[in-house]
Amino acid sequence: MLRVLFVEASTGGVVGGSLSGLYHLIRGLDRSQFHAGMVLYEPKRIEPELKNLDVPVYHVQRRRLPKEHGLLRSNGYQRTKAVRPIGAGLRASRQTARLLVEEIPAAVRLAAVIRQERADVVHLGNGLRANFDGLLACLMTRTPIICHVKGFEKYGARERWASSRTHTLVCMTHAILQHCERSGMRPRAARVVYDAVDEAWLHPSRSPADVRAELGVPMDAACVGLAGNIQEWKGQRVLVEAMAQVARVRPGTHCLIIGGVHRAGEAYAAALRHRTTELGLDQWVHFTGFREDIADVMGALDIVVHASVRPEPFGRVILEGMLLGKPVVATAAGGVPELIEHGRTGFLVPPGDAGALAETLLDILGGPATARRVAAEAGGWARQHFSLSRQVAEMSAIYEMARRT
Repeated sequence: MLRVLFVEASTGGVVGGSLSGLYHLIRGLDRSQFHAGMVLYEPKRIEPELKNLDVPVYHVQRRRLPKEHGLLRSNGYQRTKAVRPIGAGLRASRQTARLLVEEIPAAVRLAAVIRQERADVVHLGNGLRANFDGLLACLMTRTPIICHVKGFEKYGARERWASSRTHTLVCMTHAILQHCERSGMRPRAARVVYDAVDEAWLHPSRSPADVRAELGVPMDAACVGLAGNIQEWKGQRVLVEAMAQVARVRPGTHCLIIGGVHRAGEAYAAALRHRTTELGLDQWVHFTGFREDIADVMGALDIVVHASVRPEPFGRVILEGMLLGKPVVATAAGGVPELIEHGRTGFLVPPGDAGALAETLLDILGGPATARRVAAEAGGWARQHFSLSRQVAEMSAIYEMARRT
């Protein structure tokens, strides 16, 4: 039996797409061939579901240096920092402090878990920068490293060094793979493996009528929605602005903002609610908070919206919408165009363009036959290209190869 230890280092008090993706992958693994363990850097709501799968969950404490300090508000400090040699020295000093205070202590703790789990392979779930302590722990224990890259981060010499010690970089999309190659990442192997959604997990357990009644949305009203943790780059503000334009043409259209507030997004969430009130949309825009019944809530929508304002590495909510039979509108940046063919399996709009989003929503609401055709095509597309069985087969082969080398 091959023993895989998954490491998910995200913090912020929410369950994001990175952890959800690993959870679905674990659900699909053949338990007669694989044993899975999970390391988290903070408690997560998903832990009971992992334990129901007989996945042991470990918590590794990692101290975080504060990102903000008083000098940042000093104009003199900012001018001094702008001097290239001084700025480089300050960055190097912070990197050294981060290594000594954050990463090495966390690596020692993680190495103890790797030994306890007798891991054959470690799957780092957050890329080369966020998982640098995980890479150090694997080097300490001589454990093969699979590093899952899920973003378009800036890479330097440290990350290039880390990549050369990695057995396989698993990139969520071709866009991410190309970014890694341009940045000089040189692992032993690099593969694109699309994430998947376990369709068995996605079946709604309640009717749209029940969900809408709970949320105050009439059954005869059009309803669009965005599911994702509330933080600025996810673009909830763009959807709210678009809804103001939609309301002028189709009064009575409702909108659900589905998701918990990331710790880094509290000020943004407050401003978002204020803007909703300012636009006179309180009756029509509903903030649901974190929902465990995401399939039920998304199942009650007429249109699923993805509105990220910076390049989205993948966009799990897009697949969820497709598999639930909903037309999906998404921003055309990052890896998203690999998931959607405009006009056939969904609709693409420019990032941050509330006017284009509003126009597309109105076109879909005004053309139900087109919406049904696109939603049906998208469901088949998602099942063919983003199935859990495909992801599990590809990742299983990567784990086996890493153990043998």
